[in-house]
Amino acid sequence: MPGSHRAHTPIVSEKQRGLFGAECARRKAGKKGKMHGITEGELEGHLEEAGGKKLPAAKGLGCAKQLGVVQEALAKMKKRWVVKD
Repeated sequence: MPGSHRAHTPIVSEKQRGLFGAECARRKAGKKGKMHGITEGELEGHLEEAGGKKLPAAKGLGCAKQLGVVQEALAKMKKRWVVKD
């Protein structure tokens, strides 16, 4: 794969697959791309690797849900430890 001096990072979500696909289409149309430092061949290679795989919609959604759970627990603890005069 061209640019093999860089660490290879695979596509990990549907959102990322969409971004790579849009960038590849832009370049094939002869327009200026938004991702600098990655060739059209590298983009196609990443997309071929991810082809047919079931990927999550977006990688960070689990973290957001977990943060909500933690915030709820903190709110409950604050209610429990309120000092009443």
